[in-house]
Amino acid sequence: MSDFLMDAHMHFDLYKKREEVLSYIESHHSYTIAVTNLPELYERYYRQYADYKYIKIALGFHPELAFQYENQLPIFLKYLDTTRYIGEIGLDFSVKDKENQRIQIKIFSEIVQACKKTGNKILSVHSRRAESDCISILGGYTGKIILHWYSGSISVLRDAINIGCYFSINHQMLLSKNGKSIVNAIPLERILIESDAPFTKELEKDYSVSFNNEIIGYLSETRNYTEEYIKKIIKNNFRQVLS
Repeated sequence: MSDFLMDAHMHFDLYKKREEVLSYIESHHSYTIAVTNLPELYERYYRQYADYKYIKIALGFHPELAFQYENQLPIFLKYLDTTRYIGEIGLDFSVKDKENQRIQIKIFSEIVQACKKTGNKILSVHSRRAESDCISILGGYTGKIILHWYSGSISVLRDAINIGCYFSINHQMLLSKNGKSIVNAIPLERILIESDAPFTKELEKDYSVSFNNEIIGYLSETRNYTEEYIKKIIKNNFRQVLS
């Protein structure tokens, strides 16, 4: 159990030496969901990197790119049957433009509806400043949902728990009072580990799996369980997501 490593949300293709990053992950046996930000990027990568044992390339359509690249939705739908892993998708209302938000909602809703029809998809969802809207759109989805780097209210977090969501948490969340309060409010059996590399501290230039140790250590200390027990629970959580 001591060697269990995972990364439920990272952007391998934003590193200059992406093949080196993927080889590093594979050599460390770290179970990784490598998200993409646009359908055309998934189209480019999914066959090229299909043979890794520990790395799954996810089909994504980042909400911050939805308005500009709305015309890529048909590409997304074309490749939907090629993978169980969908991400990064969702909503980001830090952009205040109403037409931008409308297009985000349209694309995210169509993606969720398409995933409902095909079934058994694992969604990695971005929900910044749009948590309630995301939960509303995801309501009734019967596949697995992972809310990546959740930053909303505790009340909406509880709504997400009630519809079965998992939460991928990263080491940067542990640097703020609000981030810690969110992590502390998530039931242990709903926690997964992510890096969101290269957007998090110390991973901007070079990728490392060491963030796992920071998160496991924090959960062990705050939940009053051994690190081995925490690893066991998180490994089981990941199995539940895959089941």
